[in-house]
Amino acid sequence: MRKNLGKLMTMMLAFVVWGMGWPSTGSADAPAEDPRVEWSAEFRGSSGVYDYSAGEAVTATSDGNYVVVGRTYSKLTDGPIAYVLKLNPRGEVLWEREIAYSDSYGYMPNKLSEVIETSDGHILIGGDVRDGGNEWRPRNVPYIAKLTQDGDVLWQKAYLDMPFYFQSADVIAETKEGNYVITGITFRTSGEVPAYLLKINADGEELWSRTYKIGYMQNFDHVVVTPDNGVIVSGRKMYESEGPETPILLKVNSTGEIVWQKNQENDPIDAILAAADGSYVLTRHDPDTHSYYLQTLSGSGNLLETKKVGVLPGEGNRNIRRFQTYDQGYAFITELRTSYDRAKYQLVILNANGDAIKNFLFGSGGLNSVGKGIMTSDGGFLLTGRVVTKGSNMEVIKIASPGSPTEPVLTGIAFQPDRMELSVGQTASSVVNAVYSDTSVTDVTYSASFESADPSIALVDGTGKVTAVSPGRTIVTASYEGMRASLTVEVKEGTPGFGRFYLDSEEYSVSVGAELDAAAYFADEDGRILLVTEDTLFETADPAIATIDKDGNIRGISPGITWITATYHGHSFRASVWVVRPFSKVDA
Repeated sequence: MRKNLGKLMTMMLAFVVWGMGWPSTGSADAPAEDPRVEWSAEFRGSSGVYDYSAGEAVTATSDGNYVVVGRTYSKLTDGPIAYVLKLNPRGEVLWEREIAYSDSYGYMPNKLSEVIETSDGHILIGGDVRDGGNEWRPRNVPYIAKLTQDGDVLWQKAYLDMPFYFQSADVIAETKEGNYVITGITFRTSGEVPAYLLKINADGEELWSRTYKIGYMQNFDHVVVTPDNGVIVSGRKMYESEGPETPILLKVNSTGEIVWQKNQENDPIDAILAAADGSYVLTRHDPDTHSYYLQTLSGSGNLLETKKVGVLPGEGNRNIRRFQTYDQGYAFITELRTSYDRAKYQLVILNANGDAIKNFLFGSGGLNSVGKGIMTSDGGFLLTGRVVTKGSNMEVIKIASPGSPTEPVLTGIAFQPDRMELSVGQTASSVVNAVYSDTSVTDVTYSASFESADPSIALVDGTGKVTAVSPGRTIVTASYEGMRASLTVEVKEGTPGFGRFYLDSEEYSVSVGAELDAAAYFADEDGRILLVTEDTLFETADPAIATIDKDGNIRGISPGITWITATYHGHSFRASVWVVRPFSKVDA
């Protein structure tokens, strides 16, 4: 089993674990059910360098379409690059962009975690970018870009004056005056870690930035704009480096000064939104009972009302990715992490009293993470995430309105494309689409079964991944719900020569005592990708911090930073390994 979730930066691990809800074992008023999927699609990016992409956030646009953002890989940066797609309501790609950022050191890795449509009709995207000013200890700083509705970049900026090792633009809120307040993950390798806010104007120029030291380590997760151009911010803090987590709730004025701060409650704040009547609604959960409830606050932060939601179905760590009004009630778009590297989508519909009237729990076995989805204008939902059954791909999935009655009928399945040409030793993923009577198309590769007519020429596994064994031609057959489709596979001779050798990450993170696996790839001159882990030699610079075996399995030994070097037929690649202490909850 792949353990790629561990391949996140140290600060990502810390705050992602903080942001998750507590395990749920009971059931709310509405039982879990499957939604009706109108369509789903996977996107891999166009670079052809590395089979990796992920979806992080979605927004609707005023022209009736959708913009999805995340990350993919690029030849330019040897790392992640900002990935943006615009889709129509049927899931068809209107345009696709991979947006690189360059500084005086060349193109630097960047990735996206937020997208909004601005009041002037443009698209604002946010995330972080690597600052190449220090080769041995580069910083990650907030990255913002503004696009037209056609995907043209109007401007892009990196905010290099931020004070710490890592800050990311994960949350963007537009004020009434047309400026933007930004926050997100903050991290540095030692010492206290304040949260941050950054305010920019419509041209991306910094108006001010501030840090907020409320505990020892803190992070802002959600921002809502107030009528006076201030913001209400919620987040999390620890009073000690190893202490328990408690919530942050405060009001900041238009210049970044704290107006009020509430510290009376200990239950985590999962989400916050502005209500139409001028109040603010918080989602909170009780760590002891694992139940959720809603709190309505006044503009001065005073409690007006509490509504019980109850325990939601499904076991795992729950992370509410979007909270918004829905009909006369509310909707949660939630990531339910069922294991270390597996997740589920969950949609929970509440009535005005906070009762759960619909619970949808779904997702393929390869779903690794869930992004910030949205409710669509037709009462449905558009979700995005990352699936790893066929490489690592951005998934976008459209869910019909819970009241939508008609169920389409499956009319056939088809490989897309239906021919594949590989070199000996090369591995490639196939895609199987199901076609329905309403003309909708859904990727069902993870649900289909596969068979190769001649395994001595090409093998196929249970996820549709084809491996070329020897020269020749054979047929791979997919079966799904009684339907069959064929893929013609032609295998030619091929040996490594000129090309690019790389690992699946330039930066790994693993807890002490845990393991994760590195994968090695070779991209030849024709852009074909070979998985070459078995033929690669690995070594580590400091075995006292981390070890790596002949199969690429990295094991954390003690906290610290070291390097691994991979060698393949004269090609080499170097990556950093961060070993961190395992997270453990400390009760207050």
